[in-house]
Amino acid sequence: MSYFEECLQLGEWLSDSDRRALYKYLLESNSEAYRVNSSFLLDNSQLTKTIANGEIFYLLNNRRVSYMAREIGSVELTSEMRNLKLTGIRFLDIKRLKKFFAQSEVDVIQNFPLPGSNSQTQAGFGIDAYPYYTLAYYANGKNYFVGLIKKIKTNDKELLTKLRTF
Repeated sequence: MSYFEECLQLGEWLSDSDRRALYKYLLESNSEAYRVNSSFLLDNSQLTKTIANGEIFYLLNNRRVSYMAREIGSVELTSEMRNLKLTGIRFLDIKRLKKFFAQSEVDVIQNFPLPGSNSQTQAGFGIDAYPYYTLAYYANGKNYFVGLIKKIKTNDKELLTKLRTF
């Protein structure tokens, strides 16, 4: 079993550094699919995707994209989890949507993993307060200059290599 497949089963047991590396891996490996999905969402105002044991429903309304999720087979959707304000400039919006898609997939993997040996203890839908694509994540919502320094110093090479290995 690859480390990526293991991550799909770990869910809430993934460490923060594992989730951050998973985000970077998804962004890198699904770049073209995210570009196609971004165009589809911009043209049709809604998109549905599945990952691990979850479904993601993206909605575009008044240049604001949001997502809701649910476990596959469930009828109950989460409330709107994250949203992203678009600029109206298509190539910039596609670039930003790619990051939004990767972040939402990590959120869903964390909450709705594939069945495995680790049981989930969480009853609700938990997400990181700040998405990985913002400096607020690295600054913990405080000084963005310090966040920029932390982002530059962050090294996920070992985990990314592990994710890329089949």
